[in-house]
Amino acid sequence: MEQKQKQIQVRFRLTDVSQLQFVKLTNEWPEGEMQIGNQLQFSSQTEKRVVFCTASFEYKRNDITQLMLTVRTTFEFEREGWSAMYQLQGDRWVLPAGLVQHLADITIGASRGILAVRTEEAGLPKQILPLLSPAQMIRDNLALPRQVGGAEAATGPVAKA
Repeated sequence: MEQKQKQIQVRFRLTDVSQLQFVKLTNEWPEGEMQIGNQLQFSSQTEKRVVFCTASFEYKRNDITQLMLTVRTTFEFEREGWSAMYQLQGDRWVLPAGLVQHLADITIGASRGILAVRTEEAGLPKQILPLLSPAQMIRDNLALPRQVGGAEAATGPVAKA
């Protein structure tokens, strides 16, 4: 007999977008194509029902870092949906991969906008953040361990490309 998965409605809101880092490391901006590395990382404050997504981007030319950008988004979840994702065994919250991919997509979009504004302000040639697919980068659910005292717990890198 087939078991149907329970559908839960998870409501959340974006409460903050922060630029944590924008650093131009060279005086002369090089001509030509750049290699762009990226990383996504998630952390949480489970007592406050908050999840953070941090996206980092590094622009290199000939293996020399030219520019670094790090952006962090903060998401607050409604109590009912948050409680539905809790698993007693393991004492943790499990966010479905699709939801985690959506949070990453919002963060990448915010990063794209910040990059456009900051490169213009710095007098740099317009830099493009290539299209990224969180669905290809994040394939597993995200398990957030229960915390006491409101401290932020990192879950480690989720995706790197």
